[in-house]
Amino acid sequence: MKTSLAITMGVALALPGGVAQAEVFKDKSYVTSCLPVSNEEVMKRPDGSSIRRIVSNCIATGDLPFPFDVRKMVCIGTSEIGADGKVISSHGYCDSLSTKGDRVASWTAFNPTDQGTWGFFSGTGAYAGIKGGGTYKVQTPLPGGGGINQVTGSWETGAGTASK
Repeated sequence: MKTSLAITMGVALALPGGVAQAEVFKDKSYVTSCLPVSNEEVMKRPDGSSIRRIVSNCIATGDLPFPFDVRKMVCIGTSEIGADGKVISSHGYCDSLSTKGDRVASWTAFNPTDQGTWGFFSGTGAYAGIKGGGTYKVQTPLPGGGGINQVTGSWETGAGTASK
């Protein structure tokens, strides 16, 4: 009983108020693989270009600790497509779930010159208090839409459930 109490007290003292501390991740990378499930909403313009709404299912994987090791994502975006069929710009957001059901939300922006930027804007559970973002590059575009992206960024969690 004394050993158990001492261990419990040690943990409580190491974490002020028993609250987990923020964890910082700097210049970390992971991969997202995305496939469109819907890209039927297309508005054609007189110049031959179009605006397209795209819903994609994605998986994010990386050599990172939970909750950043594997995430299931649903991403919704709007893309401006030139008359030549190439993407001019794209903006959207992704709703992601960890393997334990924790939820994190992020925004994305893409242009063919600079590739993409992203940022976290909300989270629950292990993602509570998350902030940060970074860049991404399309590694492999897939026919019919979607692709494999290399994502890099820095972020901080308020939940402190992962290691650096």
